[in-house]
Amino acid sequence: MTTRRRNLIGIGGSAGAIPALIDLLGSFDPEDDATVFLVVHRSNESQHLKSIIQRVSKLEVCEPDDCEPMRANCLYIARPDRHMMIGENHIHLRHGPRENNFRPAIDPLFRSLAVFGSTRAVGVILSGYLDDGAAGARAIQGIGGKVMVQDPAEAMSPDMPRATISAVGEPDAIFAAKDLGARLSQTVCEETGPHREVDREVKLEMMIAGLEKASMASEESLGELTPYNCPDCNGVLWEISDGPLTRYRCHTGHAYTSRSLERQQDEMLERSLFDSLRACRERANFVRNLAKRDATNKDHWTERAQGYERDCALLEALIKDRNPVVASS
Repeated sequence: MTTRRRNLIGIGGSAGAIPALIDLLGSFDPEDDATVFLVVHRSNESQHLKSIIQRVSKLEVCEPDDCEPMRANCLYIARPDRHMMIGENHIHLRHGPRENNFRPAIDPLFRSLAVFGSTRAVGVILSGYLDDGAAGARAIQGIGGKVMVQDPAEAMSPDMPRATISAVGEPDAIFAAKDLGARLSQTVCEETGPHREVDREVKLEMMIAGLEKASMASEESLGELTPYNCPDCNGVLWEISDGPLTRYRCHTGHAYTSRSLERQQDEMLERSLFDSLRACRERANFVRNLAKRDATNKDHWTERAQGYERDCALLEALIKDRNPVVASS
């Protein structure tokens, strides 16, 4: 009988995660076979992520292709603009709907680890803004897998570690990044129980991210209809109660936590204000030119232009005085 070990590891991070990842991998030296999957919200500064990781990882580092078989002692880095998920002994890359405004996102990977890895799964959350990964960590914890978190006091951006701690209640480890690597090395050697089935909702959300099943009935079965619209596609949003988390998903499949939805709504409002200011300025300039060319109606056009200019001043003051609230975790 084959011994099951906790050797399917998902690591997620965002802002500040790369220095933490270097520390973690520097102390990660498992005695047993392990397969690691990494999702980092990449910026322009992290385009050389693979070469950075290769310098410190004791595992082979790969950017997988779709349907590539999983191999032991390999660290797989999610490619840009593709969700990375696991299947039965292989890897899926999918151009599914963004989650928390990211693709790749951490939640789809973690859900797939819960579905196919079951008790073998370990989810690790490093430094990052907002709360991607928290819902996926709950799925891993719910199936009997382990959840580990970088100590928020050490993290450059503590949002994601704090959000995950709040979501799961008690992670299996909260350590500095270099100590997480050593703890993971021990965890890989642990025996675990038999495969357990996840909740239907976790499977469904994984399938939506993988474009395997996305119908109106699918999303409607996950939650309650809200009066809010999706910032990505303007479709209606459904509210999903997930323990301490409140999340949202539209018919297209775009998904948000409360915090990521608030951030997107705020950005949409700011764009709308600037669009309105641009339109008012264009209108005022156009009507001023009409006043110069139409002497008969000059006073009328001048009055109209002055009205648009007053609107511009109001919009400029509103934009200048805006102070978007960025709530702490």
